[in-house]
Amino acid sequence: MTHTDRLRTRELREDAAMWFALMRGPEAEAQRARFETWLAAESAHRQAYNHIAEVFSLGKGLKPLVEAPEALLPATARQPSTLARATGNPVIVLLLFLAFVPVLVGLTIATMLAIGPGHPFLQATGSGTSLGGETSLATGRGEVRTFRLGDGSRVTLDSDSRVRVALSSQRRDLALLRGRARFFVAHEPRPFVVAAGGGSVLARGTVFDVALRGEAGASVDLIEGLVDVRQPRAGGGPAGSPRDESEVTRLTAGHGLAIGAPRGLPLRAVPSAPIDWTSDLRAFQEVPLRDLLAEANRYTDKPVVLAEPALGDLRVSGTFRVREPVRLAGNLAELLDLALVESPSAIALARRCSRMEKNFCPPS
Repeated sequence: MTHTDRLRTRELREDAAMWFALMRGPEAEAQRARFETWLAAESAHRQAYNHIAEVFSLGKGLKPLVEAPEALLPATARQPSTLARATGNPVIVLLLFLAFVPVLVGLTIATMLAIGPGHPFLQATGSGTSLGGETSLATGRGEVRTFRLGDGSRVTLDSDSRVRVALSSQRRDLALLRGRARFFVAHEPRPFVVAAGGGSVLARGTVFDVALRGEAGASVDLIEGLVDVRQPRAGGGPAGSPRDESEVTRLTAGHGLAIGAPRGLPLRAVPSAPIDWTSDLRAFQEVPLRDLLAEANRYTDKPVVLAEPALGDLRVSGTFRVREPVRLAGNLAELLDLALVESPSAIALARRCSRMEKNFCPPS
């Protein structure tokens, strides 16, 4: 099982454990509609829930404390209890049940602590309103992580990224505050809006990337479905205000555009082929060396740099592990016949090494 698969399994079991606890508490009826939606969204959800139910089971065949008519019991429950037959004493069964309750509570609490108070699942109330008004999702340098929202959507954040999430009974509002994110939107009537770079993206059931580009705004790349990209026109008010005069462009899969162009310039959708930045191993085809290094340097505090700016024009093709800068620099040096010079703060690629350089050159 890969690391991604293990992470996915862990997330599913965390969500399933939380649903298991909620559906046996005082909020069960208030949460039932959301629980049934979650359960039906994917077969993996039901499998994870069944697994948790088995883990927390009191044991098949235990005699019920309150007898029910046999016709109303499932077939498996009509069989005599193995434990009851062995003991012949219902008091022992009762004691075993009481002994198990603290275990059930303890495991539930441990699961909640493992998830943490910032988990999006814990931020949603029965009405769909985020506690405290909003939730903040973030990753550190070098970290790529997927978060599951209360509506069933998923958000994958790239290294050093942050998204603000606010779910209400009418809307699903998000804002990309730093870095890059991929949104897997659960289909439902509430609009799903991502604000970034002075504009916004409206989706209902689709997959798309949004990346901030500094002061230049943001870029949107659509992978599946349809989205509407909105950008205010010059002289117009903020989106949603009475003076809102936004320009809206509909994107289809395989296209992208830039948000935040100078006011008055129309949004222009162009064909795009988003890279699979959620994977460590990535394929590049005839990309400038500077672009490849810019992508790799997202994941490290010790960047790979160019000793001469002109080296950035070199074209590179191949499959590289962009989150391993030392390995990447060595592969690029060998591929492009460059020298490699390492210092405490950076790894430099150069046409040749200075004779005064104390560090190793070329790479071993």
